[in-house]
Amino acid sequence: MLTHLRIFFEQLFSAFWLIPALMVMTGILGAIGLVNLDRSGIVPHWLIRSDWLYNGGGTGARTLLGTIAASAIGVAGTVFSITIAALSLAAGQMGPRLLRNFTQDRGNQLTLGAFLGTFSYALMVLRSVRTQNEGEFVPYLSLSIGILLAFLCVATLIYFVNHMAGRINVDTVVELVSGEMHETIGRLCEAEACVLPSPRFNARDGALITDPRRGYVADIDVGSLASWAEEQNVTLKLLRRAGDYVFPGAPIAVCYLFRIG
Repeated sequence: MLTHLRIFFEQLFSAFWLIPALMVMTGILGAIGLVNLDRSGIVPHWLIRSDWLYNGGGTGARTLLGTIAASAIGVAGTVFSITIAALSLAAGQMGPRLLRNFTQDRGNQLTLGAFLGTFSYALMVLRSVRTQNEGEFVPYLSLSIGILLAFLCVATLIYFVNHMAGRINVDTVVELVSGEMHETIGRLCEAEACVLPSPRFNARDGALITDPRRGYVADIDVGSLASWAEEQNVTLKLLRRAGDYVFPGAPIAVCYLFRIG
């Protein structure tokens, strides 16, 4: 029973729809709360009429909210349609894991949630706006928050384009697969209480030098390495060349505690 519950919650929290759904609910509840705050009269009049808040009429408010809602849902649909099409083409070359990484990526979920949440917020505020013929009511504070959400969507769109450009990169996909593999190995070893043997090196075999970072070797300062080895009276054997891709923990050199030659 506990195993089934654990699997259920793991699938729930890794689902693509969970965070967007929560952000939609947040947008709806936030709109209801702010509109009621505007109706209550708690917000000071000087704050409502300040320059940084919306201070137009009901007709302008409806036009503004309609523009925000239409833009948010339109951009969300267009961006994600194009992205999924590009990912489908890339998945044919790099494997279906790319699509899985896309659906489980928090950045993509938050981006979709930001657009859908703003759309839901704008619709809920729009339904409360009244023009002069209907007994004018304009939720100034709610409208101003809607404008801020629209600018937030613009920033989110910029982030999303930059984020997706990196996610469909081959190096990023390899890095993600490598990270998942190491995480799975660590989880299995922890469950079975196994101890990985630590490598031992004697002075004759040399000691491996590793690097916790990942990426390409851009350049090797051979002169500085040679000077350091001469000062320490050791010998360095480089295992990587400029242009090689290095994973975290991969050996990059061997240090011998004696001079060769």
